[in-house]
Amino acid sequence: MKRRHRFTSWVLMAVLGWSLVWFVGACRQGPQLVKVDGSSAKDLVQLAQVDRTPTPTRANMPSEQGAASEADYIWWEAETPLASNFPSQNPFAPANAAEARALSAGAWIGQDRGAIAPDFQPRFLDYEVTVPVAGRYHFYTRKFWKHGAFRWRWDDQSWQSVSRLVYLMDAVLVRSQVVVNWVPLGDVELTQGRHTLRIELTQSGDVAAFDCFVLTRQPLRARGTLKPDEEYARARPGWSVFDPMPDEFLPSPIDWRSLNEAFAGEQGRIQARGEDLVHERSGETVRFWGVNLGLDALGMDEATMARMARFLAKRGVNLVRFHGNLLTRDLQVDAEKRDRLFALVEALKAEGIYTALSIYFPIWIKPMDWLGYSGQHPFGLIFFSDEFQQRYYSWWRELLTTINPKTGRSLRDDPAIALVELVNEDSVFFWTFKPYETIPISQSILLEQRFGAWLTQRYGSIDAALTTWNDPSENLHPTPDRVAVQAAAVISSERRTPRAQDTARFLADLQQQFFETAIAYLHTDLGYPGLVSASNWVTANPRILGPLDKATNTVADVMDRHGYFSGLHRGDAAGYTLAAGQEYRDRTALYLLDKDEQAEDANLPIVGVTYNGKPAMVSELNWAMPNRYRTEFPLLAAAYGLLQGNDAFCLFAMDYDGWAPILEKSAIATPSIMGQFPAGAFLYRQGLLQPGANVADITLSLEEVRSLAGAPISAPQSLDTFRAADIPPGGELLSMTASELDPLAMLVGQVNLRFATTATARIQDLSPYVNRQAKTVQSSTQELLWNYGNGLVTVNAPQAQGAIGFLRQAGSIQLDTLILSSTLDYGSVMLVALDGKPLARSHKMLLQAMSVDENDGWKASGDPIKVIESVGSAPLMVQNLSGQMALNRPDARSLSVTALDANGYPIRQIDQGDRWELLPDAFYYLIEKN
Repeated sequence: MKRRHRFTSWVLMAVLGWSLVWFVGACRQGPQLVKVDGSSAKDLVQLAQVDRTPTPTRANMPSEQGAASEADYIWWEAETPLASNFPSQNPFAPANAAEARALSAGAWIGQDRGAIAPDFQPRFLDYEVTVPVAGRYHFYTRKFWKHGAFRWRWDDQSWQSVSRLVYLMDAVLVRSQVVVNWVPLGDVELTQGRHTLRIELTQSGDVAAFDCFVLTRQPLRARGTLKPDEEYARARPGWSVFDPMPDEFLPSPIDWRSLNEAFAGEQGRIQARGEDLVHERSGETVRFWGVNLGLDALGMDEATMARMARFLAKRGVNLVRFHGNLLTRDLQVDAEKRDRLFALVEALKAEGIYTALSIYFPIWIKPMDWLGYSGQHPFGLIFFSDEFQQRYYSWWRELLTTINPKTGRSLRDDPAIALVELVNEDSVFFWTFKPYETIPISQSILLEQRFGAWLTQRYGSIDAALTTWNDPSENLHPTPDRVAVQAAAVISSERRTPRAQDTARFLADLQQQFFETAIAYLHTDLGYPGLVSASNWVTANPRILGPLDKATNTVADVMDRHGYFSGLHRGDAAGYTLAAGQEYRDRTALYLLDKDEQAEDANLPIVGVTYNGKPAMVSELNWAMPNRYRTEFPLLAAAYGLLQGNDAFCLFAMDYDGWAPILEKSAIATPSIMGQFPAGAFLYRQGLLQPGANVADITLSLEEVRSLAGAPISAPQSLDTFRAADIPPGGELLSMTASELDPLAMLVGQVNLRFATTATARIQDLSPYVNRQAKTVQSSTQELLWNYGNGLVTVNAPQAQGAIGFLRQAGSIQLDTLILSSTLDYGSVMLVALDGKPLARSHKMLLQAMSVDENDGWKASGDPIKVIESVGSAPLMVQNLSGQMALNRPDARSLSVTALDANGYPIRQIDQGDRWELLPDAFYYLIEKN
């Protein structure tokens, strides 16, 4: 969904009289990786109301990477310029000691919105800086959010412009809605000696504030007021600070860059062949382990983009779904964003990472005075408005056919573009489809006219249709050429009536016709030869409307869906951010219980249905905060994705160019999630587990589906908090427990659903695999065992073995080669062979362990419903790991075990493979045959 990168929240704010609508809506249009119309968690950061002043200490890094020293950087305060015409009174100056602690040296320089004058004289700042060593430096500033477009130059070098499209490397709250962020400005060559720096605002009357500047020899770790050679000093029993050095990408035993092509598209296009995605030239099957990026990434300079791409490739990522609003307020493609997207695609491509494009989500758009809209989101409009469709097609034309001057070709012709997505999270069968409510009068009339024409074609006349319906509803036929269209929820509730069935048929035709026309436009009119997915949304009734919606999507190349897992989370802005006062409930999938922990619920985003034998992807996947039990999700996705034959996962979402400084609503660049990419991505992409058997092959009569007969199975309806808010009070989001097929079938093997003329069904006896008395589900491959009585999943395959869940209560876990026990209440351990051999004979293996993570200072009270007292702040804290590992091999004592740091570099050899203890703060262990 995109709010996560998804969306902009319109929350009232006051910063010296400004509204948050202006601050968030005007300043941050479009989806950043969070569930609001455009605000990311970095924009609306909520920090603990406690003293989080970092205590400086010298770094002590036992790996090959050393901490920065004072000689590696030059730092100066923005509020002490050599010359300036900024006002002497800074409206954002700290009002108290707590605000001062958020700023370097306790102060900054700035101005409020000033007069907009035709004879604008730019505000400027001049500095004199002494550079002790000549060379190339990374240049950064710490400033007030995206406010204050400016330009800079050193000495007489060329001017460099910085627009509002900037990358926010972190976020620290100064006061309500006043946030200070580190921003990269690019690289600069400087000789030894004195240099002058000039900063000039480029827009009259712009809001701006600057805290400090820094030149560094190595990429900056953005950590508030900490200087590069300072470290967090946190004493918290049982927990370790997670604050790794920037990755220098030295040789590492767990660098998966080599799994990618030399460059994305080296083997031609990605194509769909049967249920698989393959490389065009080699025909080799490819599985995508991906992440979502949004507008934050477009604010990065090219050097930062390149580092981020390398960071992702190292951790096994080979697909990025770019999900972001590229439009201006007047609904035209923003040329600056377009060009930055070109740069992002090139940076990813250079690291063998493909790009999928998601550029349309109704929540990003609020048309004013166009097509009858006055600021509401255009839900459903894309499916029936010719005028809106033409505007939509113009976006793709601009994006796909514009020549990138740096490469000499367009995105249309670049095989690094793996897939384009037509519509994100919208359908005529969801709750938001409500004529005259979510759809304005003029467009509702247009829709009714189209329905009237459809009925005339079907029955010969509207009157003949109404006679067949025998429906006495008032205002059903307001004019001779119009017939009222029911809302999606009404169609579901009245599904046995001829009127509801005809309305569903009409809407299905409308939706499918748009998908077919749009695909033809991309392929024929624009000449784009790549893959297309239609949409990824759910319906108001997964059993009845779900199959009908999915049938319309099968005209595309790839079937897509979204998956979110969470417990209760409620309170102000709970859909897209974390804040004190919100209520939540930690929830694990491992016990297969619903949100109230009352009933069995296998409604899991990691499993799904294969439709019409087409490749399947999950383009948004997350166990969203607040939830202690996120550690389970990456490895469950990898393992059960292989069982299901899934072709692509894109975790939602990535806001930073490396590790996230704090946990946010949907952050994935954290120890508990991205920290498990090395084993998870390797297991999934290398196919270390077998695909499951087809436990159910069901063919539905398309005619019956269009008559709202429904299906004996429903795909998981895994909404996040943001979109779940669209379900009206009393609306029911049915889970798979309502289906006739055992909902645990998807934990056993694969479930296939097809649409054809005649209905058939073949459902395998699941009794050998499902034991409800013992509360266990065995996969058909015998490699996965889900014990939902004890909250534990074990993986026991020739090349991958491990356990996920409540480890302490499980005691000693004996797998074929790995024997493990842990005093951790909850965590994961996974052992994978890196050389293609079974673990029993492998000469090179990776053992990965993980506990839980949280923000420093996170505090909540209550049980089981908790109230957030403080969301905390940086740094991230990881619960100390503990456990005893052993390999059941005759040669175990001849195997060396070397602990690796968070970037995959050796720390020290700790023991032999017959028995070793986990270190409290090491996630990875390389095990090799001596």
